[in-house]
Amino acid sequence: MKPFGLLLSSVFLGTVGQLCSKKGLTDIGPLYLDLSPSKIVGIVLKIFSNPLVLVGVFLYLLGSIIWLVVLSRTELSFAYPFVSLTYLLVFIGSWYLFGESISFLRCLGLGLILCGVIFISLS
Repeated sequence: MKPFGLLLSSVFLGTVGQLCSKKGLTDIGPLYLDLSPSKIVGIVLKIFSNPLVLVGVFLYLLGSIIWLVVLSRTELSFAYPFVSLTYLLVFIGSWYLFGESISFLRCLGLGLILCGVIFISLS
């Protein structure tokens, strides 16, 4: 696979991983970090006993491995801005899957990010 296809695969896997993790954590409910050892173990077990969180972490890890392959094949200054496409995909996924609000300022900010990615991809 060419670096650009790998780059997009990494972005897609990272996005799906984030969305799965969010859904799994939403099912668990709010977590509160207590730094006592017994509480930390309980929180970690609670998090990683959720199948969607596990799928999310696996997909994110797979995307990270592909990202490392991309870095070995292309310039970081070209590849890294494409990671911001994750913003777009997570934005859409969060709205569609979780009913999160979309404000004008969020859309404007996202549009500016996408313009930057387009400019860089043309170089």
